[in-house]
Amino acid sequence: MKYTPEMVDAMVWGEEPPVEGSPVVSAAELGEWLGIAPNRIHALGRDGILPRVEGTRYPLRAAVLAYCDHARALARGKQVDAELAAEKLRLAKANAEKVETANAKLRGELIPAAEVEREWAAVLRGVRAAMLAVPSRVAQTSGHLTPHDIAAIDREVRDALEEAAHD
Repeated sequence: MKYTPEMVDAMVWGEEPPVEGSPVVSAAELGEWLGIAPNRIHALGRDGILPRVEGTRYPLRAAVLAYCDHARALARGKQVDAELAAEKLRLAKANAEKVETANAKLRGELIPAAEVEREWAAVLRGVRAAMLAVPSRVAQTSGHLTPHDIAAIDREVRDALEEAAHD
């Protein structure tokens, strides 16, 4: 018996089939209705996803509903899989960044912050010492300046260093 689309629609949407009894179809017929190969129909039946009767025959309405439920379940699973895939991608990026940082350290492209701080502290100590030596050097080269003038220069240099330290 061949089933028309109207007959299948009536069965899927809960209406009674126009023929007597529940229609039973072969894997090839069910495959036509679902748009999949008969081999896939057999596999779904073997896995218990599609109900079977008489070994390799399928009740049309129940099989279509079961296949729809199966498709919806797969779609929900893909949503969860997408979230899991996003988390895996985030983890992979973090691991790649960690490896890149380690490689940059090995190549000497990255310097530990403590080492940079020590170097800058040494440079700034040298600048401070040079600035504090300015008043005495000025006093040696400019004999006409009074001790009061030298003290004023010293105070200005110290004030400038203090202000720079607080900024």
